[in-house]
Amino acid sequence: MAKDTQTYVDEVSSAPARVADAARSSQKFSTPKSKETYERVLEAAVDCFVEIGYHRTNMSKIAQRARVTRSRVQYYFDSTEHLLTDAARHLLQRLWGRYEEQLVSPGNEAELMDFAFDQFIRFQQDRYYIAWMELVTASRTEPVLRSIVVPAQAELDRRSAEATLQFFAAAKADPTRFEAARDVTRMFVEALTTSVIPNDDARRRENMVRLFRHLMQNVWSADAQDLPDLKERIEP
Repeated sequence: MAKDTQTYVDEVSSAPARVADAARSSQKFSTPKSKETYERVLEAAVDCFVEIGYHRTNMSKIAQRARVTRSRVQYYFDSTEHLLTDAARHLLQRLWGRYEEQLVSPGNEAELMDFAFDQFIRFQQDRYYIAWMELVTASRTEPVLRSIVVPAQAELDRRSAEATLQFFAAAKADPTRFEAARDVTRMFVEALTTSVIPNDDARRRENMVRLFRHLMQNVWSADAQDLPDLKERIEP
């Protein structure tokens, strides 16, 4: 990539302001109703990603789902890239909002670990997370979509890291182990969300979750010398 991750994060972080400025100048959000319509279109995009997938989603189907005309969608979004950028930001905000609603300290460190793991597992059933994973999967072969997904994921990781340092003493005591465990847990949940399990066997999913939780608890209870030699994170 020509730009580093921080540049991407900066662009995504400033994108809402740029979009808002453009919207204000054209008076697209001059009334509560126009703002509500804009949000409804984004929610319709989420529904389409979840129900029919990214590749079958287009402005006409989003308009139909939002119960507005296609020209109304184009009034708010002058290109598909613009729509995808705002949809990715919308998903990120909703996902983080879900997490913050539950982000209260239950007390000791062990309970916090269970809480964090449970939050990851709950995400696999959340429509915003499912829609996000649809975009992530599609971005593998879609360069434009990938240029949107990468910075959005970087922003989500940045927020997660900040919350981690605030609530988890283990993140400060052993940041390399904590980062690796968090990344592995995220990958597990992503795989659980996107993998096809024959007959969608709920019993098999539950067993995998129980086993993975046990493995992660062992990681945190193990002495450092009993774990693989993890490479320390290099600060950007």
